Amino acid sequence: MLSEHKDTILENFLSSAIRTLNTDEIYNILIDSLILMLNPQGLLLTQNLNTRRSFYTVRRWGDIFFEKDYSVPSDAFLEEILHQKGFLVTGSDFLTDNPLLTPRQSRWLAQQNIHAIKAIRYQQAVIGLLYIADDADHIYTEEELVCLDRICYYAAYLLRNANLYYNAYHASITDSLTSLYNRKHAFECIKDACSTDTPISLILLDIDDFKLYNELYGATEGDNLITLCAQAILSKISPSDLAFRYGTDVFMILTQGDDPTSAGALANEIIHNIISLRSKNDTVWDTSITCGISTFPSISPDAKTLLHNAEQAIYYGKLGGKGHLTVYRTGLETRSTDSNLRTAYERVAPTIYALTAAIDAKDSYTFIHSMNVSKYAVILARDLGMSENDIELVRDAGMLHDIGKISIPERILQKTSQLTPEEYEIMKTHVENSTKMIRYLPHMDYVIPAVLGHHERYDGTGYPRGLAGEDIPYMARILTIADCFDAMTARRPYKKPLSVSYAVSELKKNSGTQFDPELVNVFIRLINEGKITV
Repeated sequence: MLSEHKDTILENFLSSAIRTLNTDEIYNILIDSLILMLNPQGLLLTQNLNTRRSFYTVRRWGDIFFEKDYSVPSDAFLEEILHQKGFLVTGSDFLTDNPLLTPRQSRWLAQQNIHAIKAIRYQQAVIGLLYIADDADHIYTEEELVCLDRICYYAAYLLRNANLYYNAYHASITDSLTSLYNRKHAFECIKDACSTDTPISLILLDIDDFKLYNELYGATEGDNLITLCAQAILSKISPSDLAFRYGTDVFMILTQGDDPTSAGALANEIIHNIISLRSKNDTVWDTSITCGISTFPSISPDAKTLLHNAEQAIYYGKLGGKGHLTVYRTGLETRSTDSNLRTAYERVAPTIYALTAAIDAKDSYTFIHSMNVSKYAVILARDLGMSENDIELVRDAGMLHDIGKISIPERILQKTSQLTPEEYEIMKTHVENSTKMIRYLPHMDYVIPAVLGHHERYDGTGYPRGLAGEDIPYMARILTIADCFDAMTARRPYKKPLSVSYAVSELKKNSGTQFDPELVNVFIRLINEGKITV
């Protein structure tokens, strides 16, 4: 039976520590409780953080001094402390010529007046060691030993749960190949920084022609290149910077401050480091990196615009060739009227029409449908005040959104009755097939997010990724509305067109579930104003 004082200490420890999954908070609560319980001269808490033999110092209190931040107790020592029910008193007899200890360990225990060592055990494994400094003649009461045993037992399970949570959380925000943070966590960090008005610079690094590299040298060599780039990035950024694998072949760095010159200098240093490391490779491939930079708040006013502007900078960089570094500046979109950009669109236009015409040979509806979707989407984009460059992206995405149907069997494309579940699953593959085909088109990667997301639903029940709300790319949400409106109002060999008024009622009915409510309201207004006609 514990005294009321000791029982209160235990109760307070458990009620406080059980409320957190933060290991640092658990360490603090544990040390504070041990001080009240034992009134020692000093405490040193070490924990085995990686299941190897090293025990790292996680907390120190009082007169204990420790030269290194870790210790490596022998297996025999750990076996002995378990044999002694997790508690060793380190008197002079214990320290003299003890084979369990190295001479250095014996000297340290004596110099720091370590009177006892308590094992923190999880099941039969020692996950931590508590060193207690006290007078050599101190004798622990039965109550103190029981209380110490209980609090260390509780701490072991609480720390184990906290570590499991941390490992699971860390895995959820980390890219498994590179150990950089992943795309999901990138969005979170950008949003957090901008919501707290923290000036930041966003750097995107895109490996040029990575898909071709993969095909030439294989997936393993492709993974090696990605890993090398990650290592080159980590070796150059500061501890306050964050690095992410943002896409298959795209890396992102968030660095403190909104000075584009400093961000550009860091990006160049990283790129040169990657190229230098690549020069030691025995392949004949010359690696180049296209870089886009945007800053908050000096250039971009919010998180969404910050990311969009960096992606636009990448886009403009790739238009000019490979290996360019472009800092987004206000008014950069006006370059969409430049002859170079217009030439790029003119260069890909015949390819777009050729692909849609190829589908038309299998399904005569698809070509006209793609033209209509592109037309409606452009009208909506222009009314929303999008830049001329973004309007061109919407135009191309509308034309290309269904090119993957070229891989769908004609019996399914031309079926006049309802598709079976199996046929519907085959039909759904046209979305990802479209993106695979677009990747082979020069200068057309930029339309992939819109094409890939045009069958997503605002409530998250769409496909292929089940995205919801603003996680669905903005241009994809525009295409969804245009696509569904034309599907309802277009004439098919087996279906009469629905009236515009009925189509409008369906758009209203599905606002907030299938469609972005703000965008669909604008689309309906454009219909009512006669700007969108069938």
